[in-house]
Amino acid sequence: MIWNTLRRILNGLIRGFWGFLKLAISGAGELILAQLKDFALASVTKLAETDLTNAEKRNTAFREIKGYATANKIQAKDHIINLIIELSLAAFKARTK
Repeated sequence: MIWNTLRRILNGLIRGFWGFLKLAISGAGELILAQLKDFALASVTKLAETDLTNAEKRNTAFREIKGYATANKIQAKDHIINLIIELSLAAFKARTK
């Protein structure tokens, strides 16, 4: 019961945070987030099941997302990729609780 309540609250916060980001980030930044968020969530989800340390998971996710962005001609700066990793991790945790 308590976990369901916490999950609903966390999901609401994540949705609200995505909405805030849409207002705070320029149109180009919003487009980059939209283009990378599904791939980033898949990457974070896959890495969560590995035996890597958290630092290794973060570095691997960063390299994977950066490589995907480069391959798809998406010009994502490092701080945007780090933000997407954090948001993906929060979404992953919300789904698994």
